Amino acid sequence: MNARTMAKVLRRRSLAVVDRLSYLPVSRLPLNIMLNVLVSQRWLFTGLRPAADYLIAHTTAVVPGIRVKRVSAPVQGEWIWAPEAQAAVAAAGVVFVLHGSGYLICSSRTHRGFASHLSEYSGMPTFAVDYRLAPEHPFPAAEDDAFAAYRWLLAQGHDPAKIVVAGDSAGGHLAVALALRLRSEGMPAPAAIALFGPLIDPSYRACIADPRVRNQPLDPRTAKRAVALYVGDHDDQDPRLCLLNADLSDLPPIQLHYGSREVMRADAEAFAAQVVESGGRCDEQMWPGLMHGYWLWPRDGGLTSLQVAGHFLRTTVTEANAAS
Repeated sequence: MNARTMAKVLRRRSLAVVDRLSYLPVSRLPLNIMLNVLVSQRWLFTGLRPAADYLIAHTTAVVPGIRVKRVSAPVQGEWIWAPEAQAAVAAAGVVFVLHGSGYLICSSRTHRGFASHLSEYSGMPTFAVDYRLAPEHPFPAAEDDAFAAYRWLLAQGHDPAKIVVAGDSAGGHLAVALALRLRSEGMPAPAAIALFGPLIDPSYRACIADPRVRNQPLDPRTAKRAVALYVGDHDDQDPRLCLLNADLSDLPPIQLHYGSREVMRADAEAFAAQVVESGGRCDEQMWPGLMHGYWLWPRDGGLTSLQVAGHFLRTTVTEANAAS
């Protein structure tokens, strides 16, 4: 067994152990103690962010054979081409990736694995933007940066009918907020949006009351305190922040993925229902046994989730290509 195969085996076994331990109620205690300390001592985020990013970046699985290109100006981020996307021409489309982690940590580098799987399964390159993070840069800094990056893609000649957006956790919140911002400013919308365990309501009201999350590793009350660092002095029920208070009509087609153990499952379900009630399309994909963040360390059902999302994004762009 070579070193690469051994590393894959060890990663899978480690993830299996972590998954089993996460079912134990005691697993919630250390995670939430750590998060509460970080929230109460904001300066720690700046100091520990590089270490957290390094850990995530070096434990997530990246598709072999990818090509990476950094962009430093006028926006920051990175392009990813999986082998399946390297033969694609620019007109084929692009997946605009918005990373998650509470608007507090992570980057295009931590989400390189996530982006590479989306590139592999969609057959398109991905561009993941590095937006400014809280608490140094509260709302609406991240939204402004996502908006600027989308405008940059348009300026690069990408047809909005062939741009699709994918976002996880806070990045899912940002993906919807971007679509709402584009609509309000009269700019062309992306062709589709894929969401993974998205943040919907920063008050976490429904999630805190949801009995299904009581044994989950992440306490929604702690998550609320963390996301409040991004909300800052704004009202967390502002429609730009609480998506359930926004006008959700006329959004691009949405595919929403979450696990049965998702801490924000109640909000995801409410959001999907509200989009449909507003006359839009939101296809829910619920994956049994999976919890928040499964898309970063995908295996079994997690990989299938990414495959389904990639097919959804590719089909949307293929239809746009056929119509042009």
